Amino acid sequence: MAESSNIGSTGNVSGPATDSLKGRVALVTGGSRGIGKAISLELARNGAAVAVNFVSNVAAAEAVLAEIRAMGGECLLVQGDVSKKEAARSVVGKILEAWKKIDILVNNAGITRDRTMKKMTDEDWEAVIAVNLNGTYYCTAAAMPAMIEQKFGRIINIASIVGETGAFGQSNYASSKGGIIAFTKCLALELAKEGITANVVAPGYTGTEMVGAMPPEVLEKICAKIPLRRLAKPEEVAKAVLFLARDADYITGFTLDVNGGLYMP
Repeated sequence: MAESSNIGSTGNVSGPATDSLKGRVALVTGGSRGIGKAISLELARNGAAVAVNFVSNVAAAEAVLAEIRAMGGECLLVQGDVSKKEAARSVVGKILEAWKKIDILVNNAGITRDRTMKKMTDEDWEAVIAVNLNGTYYCTAAAMPAMIEQKFGRIINIASIVGETGAFGQSNYASSKGGIIAFTKCLALELAKEGITANVVAPGYTGTEMVGAMPPEVLEKICAKIPLRRLAKPEEVAKAVLFLARDADYITGFTLDVNGGLYMP
C-alpha cells in the first residue's frame, strides 16, 4: 500500500495528549521506524496531521498509522525514496494535494554504510550522501514554496553527534550529517524573512534497532563515556523536535544536541 489516510474517519478512539499543534500539517521522512516513528507519534499526539514517509516496510508504516488513528489523529502514509529527486518531490506533492499545505518538515530519513576510508567504495559514499544529504535538500526544496506562500514553516533536520565530532569508519555518514548542519544554517539565513525557521536536532547514541544491533561490550563502552550513562530514548529525541516545531518561534539556525552530555560544543 503506497499511501493511506484516515481523514474523515470516525470511531471511538482517544484523542491526542494536547491540541497544541492542531491545524498543523507535518511530514516526517523515514517516519515509520526508530527515531522517525517516535517523532511521528509525538507530533500526532500533540494534534498535528502527520504524513509518514517510508520506502519499503509497509507493515511498519501501517503500524504507525494504526497508533495515530488509535489516539484520534490524522495520518497519511506516503511511500517514496527521498534520495531520488522525483520521488521526494512526489512525496511532498501528495501531501499538498491531500491537505493543501505543509507547516512542519522533519527531514529524518537516513542510512549508514560504515567503512574505513581504506575499505570504502564509491557506492558506500554515494548511497549515504544520496539519502541523508540529498534527500534533505530535495524534500526541503519541494516543501519550501508552500511554506513561503503561507509565510510560515518549521524545518527540522535530523543530524547526528557524528556530524559534529567525526567518528572512526563513518566519513560518509559524518560528512552527510555535517553537511545537514551547514545546509540548515544557510536555510535559516535565507528563509527568516519568510516566517520560516530552520533548525537541527543532533542525537547522540540512541536506543534504536540500529544501535541495538551493536555488540553488548561496545554499547557498554559507549555508555561509560556518556555523562548520563545511558543511551537516549527515541522519545527524548522526538520531544526536542516537538519543541522546535511548537515553541521555538525565535530560534533558527540552531543545533539542539540530544546526547546525554557526550559532546558539549
